[in-house]
Amino acid sequence: MPVKLATRLGRLGVRVEEGPKRVAVLWHSFFVDSHSWDRVLPVLTRLRTVVLIDGPSFGASEPLHRPSTIAECALATFDVLDSLGIDRVDWVGNGWGGQVGIAAAVERPRRIRSLVSIGAPTEPLGGTERRDLAAALPLIRLFGFPGPLQTRLLRSILTERTIAVDPEAVRIVKNGFLSADRRAFVRAARSFVLDRPSLDEAALAVEAPTVFVAGDARTGWGPAEAEAVTYRMQNARTRTLHGVRNIAPLEDPDAVAAIVREHWAANARR
Repeated sequence: MPVKLATRLGRLGVRVEEGPKRVAVLWHSFFVDSHSWDRVLPVLTRLRTVVLIDGPSFGASEPLHRPSTIAECALATFDVLDSLGIDRVDWVGNGWGGQVGIAAAVERPRRIRSLVSIGAPTEPLGGTERRDLAAALPLIRLFGFPGPLQTRLLRSILTERTIAVDPEAVRIVKNGFLSADRRAFVRAARSFVLDRPSLDEAALAVEAPTVFVAGDARTGWGPAEAEAVTYRMQNARTRTLHGVRNIAPLEDPDAVAAIVREHWAANARR
């Protein structure tokens, strides 16, 4: 059962899954909530106590009431950790959560032991994705998510195969955006997606050992783009997952858990 903890971005929904002494933070991708991690939890909770955070406007968290930034999400996470009496963590983020993890590792480098960033572009949103989202937001604010828009969103988030054979994954994704307050969703989308700055320079400042996980079916952010960033970082590498799009913890949880477990083992002495 999630609790709500006060932060500079309002009260955020937090679940704590007890495991060993070391702690990991998991922050989800945009459009979904922390339940997108549920399939990897059985493995990760054997290795860490896991703190799952719902981003503002999603899941059990309060709606976002003002414009914000990726960096402020990182600081809000430290508000959560301070409330829980937790100092250092391993960070695992998907999409939005990976971007927040980069910011967290720069804002408080001593507190981030390691970073796994899954399907998280460091470049600003551009091209067709930006135009489509910008055009959709006024309609979402007024009417929510009519059927055709739901279909388009699902096809941008999950592969066609997952949509066809995995109704639970479809339910988790749809519940993520359908349960959000419409106006707060639009505010969050503008703050954390449309107005997201380049994170390239921030990534270069990350000191924590880092893995960027790229899906080969991810629109606009594949292995080549991830490798171009990790090649320039201090201590980073790229891993590729096949047949996944934006929510790899749903589409290939075993592979995600294996990458995280391997990364944690390689940095066990930090």
